[in-house]
Amino acid sequence: MSKHTGGGKFGKVRNSWPFVTLTINNDGILMRTILQQVWMKRESIQTIMIQRNFLNYRFVFKHNDPTIEKEIEFWTFSPDPVANALRSQGYSVLEGR
Repeated sequence: MSKHTGGGKFGKVRNSWPFVTLTINNDGILMRTILQQVWMKRESIQTIMIQRNFLNYRFVFKHNDPTIEKEIEFWTFSPDPVANALRSQGYSVLEGR
């Protein structure tokens, strides 16, 4: 298990750094803010794409769970620890634009 601090997007709701905590487990991924949280089970995660933006990197989670928001993103200034933690738990992280 590993925890990372950053920003993120849950559907239309955006949360800036440092208000999102990403927790990576073997059985799923939890993103939490003060007011909300999203739990994605491993089997519902289809792809994880890392995208470089002007100021940060975004981990975009594509999933097939109809009970949670479709657009889930985690934002960070330091992508390597997050990508390494995801890969160490067996998640595939693809490089995107």
